[in-house]
Amino acid sequence: MNMMTKLFAAAALATASMSAHAVQADITVWADVDPTLALLKADGTPLSDVVELAYRPGTAATAGLTPWTERVRVFSNDIAKDITVSLGSDAALLPESTGGTAAKVDLTVSLNGIVLGTAGKDFEADTLYPGSDMPGASKAMDLRIEQKTPGIIATGGKYKGIVSVIMVLKS
Repeated sequence: MNMMTKLFAAAALATASMSAHAVQADITVWADVDPTLALLKADGTPLSDVVELAYRPGTAATAGLTPWTERVRVFSNDIAKDITVSLGSDAALLPESTGGTAAKVDLTVSLNGIVLGTAGKDFEADTLYPGSDMPGASKAMDLRIEQKTPGIIATGGKYKGIVSVIMVLKS
């Protein structure tokens, strides 16, 4: 073997040896940046992208989806300004299968006990930020998603929906 062939063979063996013991972890990293506002968990970490509302079978008085609640804060670069909070669309769960008698399940979304809808609700800065123990953050509040009219959901299967909470810093 000539010298060049020996070098290629040695490189191939070294690569094969390394790949047999190498581990690669690919992590997709992303950020949705708004330099003015963010709605995060009360500790400053991101809200979950997926939430399960468990179904509780029972009678009309006891059955329904279990509400989901998370303690959140509004983070802002200008705590002197009020914010308007709304939903991008009416909140509902839609059945994944289009056949049968399954119907949408309307949801109620509230922030700090105020029911949100597609029309904006104003949250005044002087009630959001006083008493906060975190700079640039509002007081901790409950974000809650629940079945609008609790009760039996007669058709089984998977239901999905997206709840879009929109915040705008008022000028």
